Amino acid sequence: MTPTRNEIIVIGGGAVGIACALWLRRDGHQVVLLEPEDIAGQCSYGNASTLSEYGCTPVANASVWSQLPNLLFSNNSPFVVQWTRLPELMPWLLRFMAQCNKRCATINAQRLARLLGQTFSGYGPLLEAAPQARELIRNEGCLYAYTTEKGLKSAQAGIALRSSLGVEQEILNAAGVAALEPAMAGKSVGGVLFPNSCHLRDTQGFIQALAQPLLSEGSILKGRARGLRTANDGVHIECEDGKTLLADRVVLAAGAWSAKLAATLGERIPLDTERGYHVEFELGREVLTRPTCPVESAFYMTPLANGRLRAAGTVELASLRAPTNPARIRFIEERVRKLMNIDAPVSHQWMGMRPTLPDCVPVIGPSRYDSRVIHAFGHQHLGITLAGTTGELVAACVRGQAPDWLNDYSAARF
Repeated sequence: MTPTRNEIIVIGGGAVGIACALWLRRDGHQVVLLEPEDIAGQCSYGNASTLSEYGCTPVANASVWSQLPNLLFSNNSPFVVQWTRLPELMPWLLRFMAQCNKRCATINAQRLARLLGQTFSGYGPLLEAAPQARELIRNEGCLYAYTTEKGLKSAQAGIALRSSLGVEQEILNAAGVAALEPAMAGKSVGGVLFPNSCHLRDTQGFIQALAQPLLSEGSILKGRARGLRTANDGVHIECEDGKTLLADRVVLAAGAWSAKLAATLGERIPLDTERGYHVEFELGREVLTRPTCPVESAFYMTPLANGRLRAAGTVELASLRAPTNPARIRFIEERVRKLMNIDAPVSHQWMGMRPTLPDCVPVIGPSRYDSRVIHAFGHQHLGITLAGTTGELVAACVRGQAPDWLNDYSAARF
């Protein structure tokens, strides 16, 4: 049987996929979104719930070299590698380390800053049509808190870089941190406030509220893409249930699973899996006003709805198929308990797959192999933040109005 033709199919129901579908819908396109699970059920569910428009400092930077022994071998490191994967990871790690120098880090920071500068304009039109989503946003800024003088000293390069890129930030002493967050009194030597940042009281609820126009129109299709095939009549999506979907264009926004789908077209993109974790506590009260990051521990503590506190973060390079690493959960839980004097039990824990590229910059734009396939993945820690921006750029690609600078984000850079 000949598959029913669709104008555009978006693969992936996370924040980025939803935003792409909504922007394309705004332009009058017939859009179907393909997602095997709940909307925003993966990384868009369990992240730090922060719109981090300041987050232009790439993980790949020159300081990684001096920190490498501790990062790779310490049990107390916020960065761990699943050593059984080392042979498989080595090509990616070599690419990553090649980016860990001042020149590359500066270029990548500039590329991230260009996208991040459109964070709120990218979401603006989508929020106009979703008042329930807007109600879940809190504009209280975001706080970096440094717990050691060494940590504060090492932060100066990042502070200077953000300043050079026009990021608004306020430098605080220990008293300034405590004034903003009394729970941090005596636990910080200084910090940085990002006043323009905001956070979400319910991350999955926010994305699901944005997606209501798609849900009400029946534009979301349950299914898992297994492969892509291009032909004269369009792009064929082969699904795990044996069905084949046909579209004039496909937007590939499947997060950590995107590279495998791109590979079925013959396109090799060095995307790997950076696993993140969170633990939640139901405290019945707000112990923090805004997302607060004890930087040396590499996680955020974010106040959520109904008195929940979520601590989310750290980095683990591991397989898509590997089980949850309980040591990562313990790493976060023990530090949060000590820092915040929490004795309540953990109410929820989670592990998710962040799609990560060696230069920490997402892939956005047409495939090199067939321009009818548009990439929108690899956002690492910035998927929620850059979803609106990415959707706006994908819509511009479909209109043939993509800015010239978008070439910097093409998979061709690899």
